[in-house]
Amino acid sequence: MKLLYIICFCLLIAVSDGKNYDFLLANGPTHISANNTYFFPWGNPKSDIKLKLLQVDPHTGLWITLLRGGPGSQLGIHRHYDQVYGYTLKGAWGYREHPEWLSKPGDIVHETPGSVHTLYIHQDYGDSETLFFVWGALEFLDESGNTNYIEDWRSISQKYVDYCEKNNLPIIDITYPKEKAPDIEFKEKISKNEL
Repeated sequence: MKLLYIICFCLLIAVSDGKNYDFLLANGPTHISANNTYFFPWGNPKSDIKLKLLQVDPHTGLWITLLRGGPGSQLGIHRHYDQVYGYTLKGAWGYREHPEWLSKPGDIVHETPGSVHTLYIHQDYGDSETLFFVWGALEFLDESGNTNYIEDWRSISQKYVDYCEKNNLPIIDITYPKEKAPDIEFKEKISKNEL
């Protein structure tokens, strides 16, 4: 209860100082039709992993994706800087480092900050599709544990934009809240009438 009083007191001081804390308030619900974004290759081109970026939140670092892969595909070894939740929609997948389980449709996987693993699509269950909620960055590693590259909401958004530009596809602004990414410029705006 004491903590609640402290928080309220701090907010009262902030409001009285004239600071704008509107960014803490939701702008209402967000709806992004999954049909308006595209799957694009992700990771090693030989791996047959594709990603559909549904939404990114520059304020929290959250990126929401659909990951799709064919049987036997794999995503490179990577380390999580924050947590991830995955919900398996079809097929089956797991981590090479954790052979004791396999995620199948309806299963939820929680990846903890600091975990290191290699995601693979099981060869006996057909194509796999998983909805992931990723907070923070992924650090992709080589066989010796050295950093190859780091992926976060900003870099994955740029890959999405680059893919759309290269393939002459309309670029859908998937950032929310909108005012949090003033330095990312989506070239094509869609009006409410077009949705």
